[in-house]
Amino acid sequence: MLMTNSNQHNQFHVQHVITPLPVFSTVLEDYETINKELKQLILEHRQNTDVNIGGTGTNESNVKAWHSSWETHEENPKFMPFVELLIGAVDFISKGYFDTGTGTNYFVNNMWAMMYEESEYTVRHAHFPSDFSCVYYVDVEPNCAPIVFEDPTDDTVPSGILYPKDHQPLIIQPQNGLLVVWPGIIHHQVPATKGKRMAISMNFDKGLYNNV
Repeated sequence: MLMTNSNQHNQFHVQHVITPLPVFSTVLEDYETINKELKQLILEHRQNTDVNIGGTGTNESNVKAWHSSWETHEENPKFMPFVELLIGAVDFISKGYFDTGTGTNYFVNNMWAMMYEESEYTVRHAHFPSDFSCVYYVDVEPNCAPIVFEDPTDDTVPSGILYPKDHQPLIIQPQNGLLVVWPGIIHHQVPATKGKRMAISMNFDKGLYNNV
């Protein structure tokens, strides 16, 4: 069973696309063991469900690569220990960096797996209105494409937030075991990749304790 060590996410590297919107990243402890099980689960799920909502022939997803359903965690409960681990990470971030207090917790609205082959990509998009989103890298090749974070567009920027027009994108190179978390309004994309990328993403929203 996947480990759910609550100490996994005590150290995040914080980078800013624009002030005051941060992007958080950390490499999970014992990621080799975690990734071995996740890779097997993803491959089995792909084989058993025969679902692909990604790719260039569909508008269901911005991911132009193999993409499991939006409710993969509900379809396959074996993913739930990992989901709970990342909920803990988002809860840690929200309370430590956004002062959300103790009256809220987070739940996963969507979880999906992705497998990119050469030349596949993701078009620029954001996950608003989700509070947070993440990507976790399960099995990536050294020459795979990065994830590129950019500023929000004017229609998704909360009132009162100002940002420079001449900022540089934040580019994060995937590595096995890397978890990246960001506020859902930040736009991002994946250029056409040369190397393979297997990853899991989730959208998180908050609710009141005992009333999620």
